[in-house]
Amino acid sequence: MGNFIDTVRFAWKSPPQFGEGFHYLETDFGKLRVFDSGGKRPVVVNVPDGPNVIEHQMPLIERLTNDYRVVCFEYPGLGFSYPNGRYNYSFDHGANLLLQVLDTLHLPKVSLLFSCSNGYYAIRAAMDHPERFQHLFLSQTPSVHGLLKWTEKSIPGVLKLPVAGQLVNAIYARKFAQVWYRYALPKNDPSQKDFAQAATRAMGHGGCFCLSSLVQGLTKYKHQPLNLSGTPTTLVWGAQDFSHRKTDKDSLKEHIGDCEVIEFKECGHFPELERTNEYAALIQERIG
Repeated sequence: MGNFIDTVRFAWKSPPQFGEGFHYLETDFGKLRVFDSGGKRPVVVNVPDGPNVIEHQMPLIERLTNDYRVVCFEYPGLGFSYPNGRYNYSFDHGANLLLQVLDTLHLPKVSLLFSCSNGYYAIRAAMDHPERFQHLFLSQTPSVHGLLKWTEKSIPGVLKLPVAGQLVNAIYARKFAQVWYRYALPKNDPSQKDFAQAATRAMGHGGCFCLSSLVQGLTKYKHQPLNLSGTPTTLVWGAQDFSHRKTDKDSLKEHIGDCEVIEFKECGHFPELERTNEYAALIQERIG
């Protein structure tokens, strides 16, 4: 893998400070940018799916804070969580990092709102410590085999090449983000512009989008086992996600046999952000 390129790119940068509720957590894999709404309500933990950053999630967070304490953090290589050389994007590292966040914030039991490839980190963590998770809410997470097929047709080939991929990613990250939203959101959806502007604004202020390292890491560690049972899991699938038009939404049952699958017919890749009220209502129905 060429993820050392990303480490070198961001090693000299100091992540900027943000407003109330934002802070940075020290972890084995670098500093993570975290938003925490605080309070003593039941806890839900959310992560953005790149190139989305925490700012994209704010309407969802604000919708949930009346009923829940919402913790939202950016995984290394996304937004203002700069990656270090130890993080390899594997299921094990992603799960380990999630558990570090829960331990540091003293959160004994939570529900997760994770999407796309981040869903595998949620599954792996729940496999290792099922007692810590009340419910998994996943979005656009197919089987690992399904995601790899998606990667073959959706990710430019050069990004899969170590070193060369990271260098190209560094140059064209904003362009990749703009193109991605055209495929991920419903055709002619006016929100495409808003999503893209928020992503490129973050990159313009020093944020990262290490897509190449993520793809290389998931491909390299694709054989790590994922087999979860006993933890209630709901998969929400946006049917108008053009990038996943050939993906079988039920394929996640290869890893979670009792997973509930719910389709949001008018949504693209981000049902939790495109239909926030319906998504929040679903959470309240499942966990109260």
